[in-house]
Amino acid sequence: MPRTQAQRSEHTRAALRDAANRLFLKQGVDKTTVDAICAAAGVSKGAFYLYFHRKEDLLLEYGLRRLRRIREMLPDLIAYPTFHDALNKILDEVVRGKGWGREVTGRALLEMGTSAERLPIEAPHKLIQPLIEIGQARGEIRRDLPSDALAHFVLRSILGALRDWGLGADTLDRETALSYALTLVFDAISAR
Repeated sequence: MPRTQAQRSEHTRAALRDAANRLFLKQGVDKTTVDAICAAAGVSKGAFYLYFHRKEDLLLEYGLRRLRRIREMLPDLIAYPTFHDALNKILDEVVRGKGWGREVTGRALLEMGTSAERLPIEAPHKLIQPLIEIGQARGEIRRDLPSDALAHFVLRSILGALRDWGLGADTLDRETALSYALTLVFDAISAR
Protein backbone atom coordinates (compact mmCIF):
# COMPACT_ATOMS: atom_id res chain seq x y z
CA MET A 1 0.00 0.00 0.00
CA PRO A 2 1.55 3.33 -1.02
CA ARG A 3 2.24 5.91 1.64
CA THR A 4 0.13 9.03 1.86
CA GLN A 5 1.62 12.48 1.41
CA ALA A 6 1.44 13.00 5.19
CA GLN A 7 3.33 9.74 5.77
CA ARG A 8 6.01 10.68 3.23
CA SER A 9 6.30 14.11 4.79
CA GLU A 10 6.75 12.69 8.30
CA HIS A 11 9.26 10.16 6.97
CA THR A 12 11.32 12.97 5.42
CA ARG A 13 11.17 15.07 8.61
CA ALA A 14 12.21 12.04 10.68
CA ALA A 15 15.12 11.28 8.34
CA LEU A 16 16.32 14.88 8.62
CA ARG A 17 15.90 14.88 12.43
CA ASP A 18 17.78 11.60 12.81
CA ALA A 19 20.60 12.65 10.50
CA ALA A 20 20.98 16.04 12.19
CA ASN A 21 20.96 14.44 15.63
CA ARG A 22 23.75 12.04 14.69
CA LEU A 23 25.83 14.80 13.09
CA PHE A 24 25.23 17.34 15.85
CA LEU A 25 26.38 14.83 18.45
CA LYS A 26 29.37 13.70 16.42
CA GLN A 27 30.77 17.01 15.22
CA GLY A 28 28.76 19.77 16.89
CA VAL A 29 26.08 22.10 15.64
CA ASP A 30 28.41 24.70 14.15
CA LYS A 31 30.44 22.18 12.14
CA THR A 32 27.34 20.45 10.78
CA THR A 33 26.13 21.85 7.47
CA VAL A 34 22.73 21.62 5.84
CA ASP A 35 24.45 19.80 2.96
CA ALA A 36 25.82 17.18 5.37
CA ILE A 37 22.41 16.70 7.00
CA CYS A 38 20.75 16.26 3.60
CA ALA A 39 23.41 13.79 2.44
CA ALA A 40 23.12 11.74 5.64
CA ALA A 41 19.32 11.75 5.40
CA GLY A 42 19.25 10.96 1.69
CA VAL A 43 17.13 14.06 1.10
CA SER A 44 17.60 16.93 -1.34
CA LYS A 45 18.53 20.37 -0.08
CA GLY A 46 15.29 21.68 -1.56
CA ALA A 47 13.34 19.18 0.52
CA PHE A 48 15.22 20.30 3.62
CA TYR A 49 14.06 23.87 3.06
CA LEU A 50 10.45 22.75 2.66
CA TYR A 51 10.53 21.72 6.33
CA PHE A 52 13.17 23.90 7.97
CA HIS A 53 14.52 27.41 7.37
CA ARG A 54 17.89 26.64 8.96
CA LYS A 55 19.66 23.76 10.66
CA GLU A 56 19.01 25.25 14.11
CA ASP A 57 15.29 24.69 13.53
CA LEU A 58 16.03 21.01 14.05
CA LEU A 59 16.99 21.87 17.63
CA LEU A 60 13.54 23.43 18.07
CA GLU A 61 12.05 20.27 16.62
CA TYR A 62 13.63 18.23 19.44
CA GLY A 63 12.13 20.53 22.05
CA LEU A 64 8.72 20.38 20.42
CA ARG A 65 8.82 16.59 20.36
CA ARG A 66 9.67 16.54 24.10
CA LEU A 67 6.71 18.80 24.89
CA ARG A 68 4.41 16.63 22.81
CA ARG A 69 5.62 13.60 24.77
CA ILE A 70 4.80 15.35 28.06
CA ARG A 71 1.31 16.11 26.73
CA GLU A 72 0.86 12.40 25.89
CA MET A 73 2.00 11.44 29.39
CA LEU A 74 -0.27 13.88 31.24
CA PRO A 75 -3.24 11.52 31.83
CA ASP A 76 -0.94 9.00 33.50
CA LEU A 77 1.03 11.65 35.40
CA ILE A 78 -2.09 12.94 37.11
CA ALA A 79 -2.37 9.61 38.91
CA TYR A 80 1.14 9.80 40.40
CA PRO A 81 1.08 10.08 44.21
CA THR A 82 3.16 13.28 44.37
CA PHE A 83 4.25 16.17 42.16
CA HIS A 84 7.84 15.12 42.89
CA ASP A 85 7.16 11.66 41.43
CA ALA A 86 5.35 13.08 38.38
CA LEU A 87 8.10 15.60 37.63
CA ASN A 88 10.79 12.94 37.95
CA LYS A 89 8.83 10.70 35.57
CA ILE A 90 8.75 13.55 33.04
CA LEU A 91 12.50 14.06 33.40
CA ASP A 92 13.14 10.31 33.12
CA GLU A 93 11.20 10.26 29.87
CA VAL A 94 12.38 13.44 28.16
CA VAL A 95 15.83 14.24 29.60
CA ARG A 96 17.57 11.49 31.56
CA GLY A 97 19.28 8.80 29.56
CA LYS A 98 19.22 10.84 26.37
CA GLY A 99 22.52 10.99 24.52
CA TRP A 100 22.59 14.75 24.01
CA GLY A 101 25.96 16.28 24.54
CA ARG A 102 26.57 19.54 26.34
CA GLU A 103 26.82 21.65 23.21
CA VAL A 104 23.65 20.27 21.64
CA THR A 105 21.74 20.73 24.90
CA GLY A 106 22.97 24.28 25.40
CA ARG A 107 22.33 25.29 21.81
CA ALA A 108 18.87 23.70 21.76
CA LEU A 109 17.87 25.58 24.90
CA LEU A 110 19.26 28.83 23.56
CA GLU A 111 17.05 28.32 20.51
CA MET A 112 13.99 27.30 22.57
CA GLY A 113 14.31 29.86 25.36
CA THR A 114 14.20 29.01 29.06
CA SER A 115 10.41 29.02 29.02
CA ALA A 116 10.31 27.18 25.69
CA GLU A 117 8.76 30.38 24.38
CA ARG A 118 10.27 30.04 20.93
CA LEU A 119 8.57 26.73 20.26
CA PRO A 120 5.42 26.75 18.14
CA ILE A 121 3.24 25.77 21.07
CA GLU A 122 1.24 28.09 23.27
CA ALA A 123 2.21 28.36 26.95
CA PRO A 124 4.40 25.24 27.42
CA HIS A 125 4.28 25.66 31.21
CA LYS A 126 0.55 24.80 31.01
CA LEU A 127 1.59 21.17 30.53
CA ILE A 128 2.73 20.89 34.14
CA GLN A 129 0.25 23.33 35.67
CA PRO A 130 -2.41 20.63 36.30
CA LEU A 131 0.18 18.60 38.22
CA ILE A 132 0.97 21.62 40.36
CA GLU A 133 -2.72 22.25 41.01
CA ILE A 134 -3.15 18.66 42.16
CA GLY A 135 -0.08 19.05 44.40
CA GLN A 136 -1.59 22.22 45.85
CA ALA A 137 -4.89 20.42 46.50
CA ARG A 138 -2.98 17.64 48.29
CA GLY A 139 -1.15 20.18 50.42
CA GLU A 140 2.32 19.31 49.14
CA ILE A 141 2.83 22.51 47.11
CA ARG A 142 2.46 26.03 48.44
CA ARG A 143 -0.86 27.72 47.80
CA ASP A 144 0.17 31.33 48.36
CA LEU A 145 1.31 31.62 44.73
CA PRO A 146 -0.81 30.92 41.65
CA SER A 147 -0.26 27.58 39.97
CA ASP A 148 0.50 29.40 36.71
CA ALA A 149 3.43 31.26 38.29
CA LEU A 150 4.73 28.09 39.93
CA ALA A 151 4.53 26.20 36.61
CA HIS A 152 6.56 28.97 34.96
CA PHE A 153 9.10 28.82 37.77
CA VAL A 154 9.50 25.03 37.54
CA LEU A 155 9.90 25.05 33.77
CA ARG A 156 12.34 27.98 33.75
CA SER A 157 14.40 26.50 36.57
CA ILE A 158 14.85 23.14 34.89
CA LEU A 159 15.41 24.45 31.38
CA GLY A 160 17.71 27.17 32.70
CA ALA A 161 19.82 24.65 34.61
CA LEU A 162 20.10 22.43 31.54
CA ARG A 163 21.00 25.44 29.36
CA ASP A 164 23.64 26.59 31.83
CA TRP A 165 25.08 23.07 32.02
CA GLY A 166 25.12 22.81 28.24
CA LEU A 167 26.88 26.12 27.75
CA GLY A 168 29.13 25.84 30.78
CA ALA A 169 32.68 24.66 31.12
CA ASP A 170 32.50 23.25 34.64
CA THR A 171 32.93 19.57 35.39
CA LEU A 172 29.37 18.88 36.51
CA ASP A 173 27.58 16.14 34.67
CA ARG A 174 24.04 16.68 33.42
CA GLU A 175 22.39 14.66 36.17
CA THR A 176 24.16 16.60 38.92
CA ALA A 177 23.17 19.93 37.35
CA LEU A 178 19.58 18.68 37.07
CA SER A 179 19.65 17.41 40.66
CA TYR A 180 20.75 20.82 41.96
CA ALA A 181 17.95 22.51 40.03
CA LEU A 182 15.37 20.04 41.36
CA THR A 183 16.53 20.58 44.94
CA LEU A 184 16.01 24.32 44.51
CA VAL A 185 12.64 23.83 42.81
CA PHE A 186 11.27 21.50 45.47
CA ASP A 187 12.58 23.70 48.28
CA ALA A 188 10.93 26.75 46.72
CA ILE A 189 7.53 25.25 45.95
CA SER A 190 7.01 22.94 48.90
CA ALA A 191 4.11 23.77 51.18
CA ARG A 192 5.16 25.85 54.17
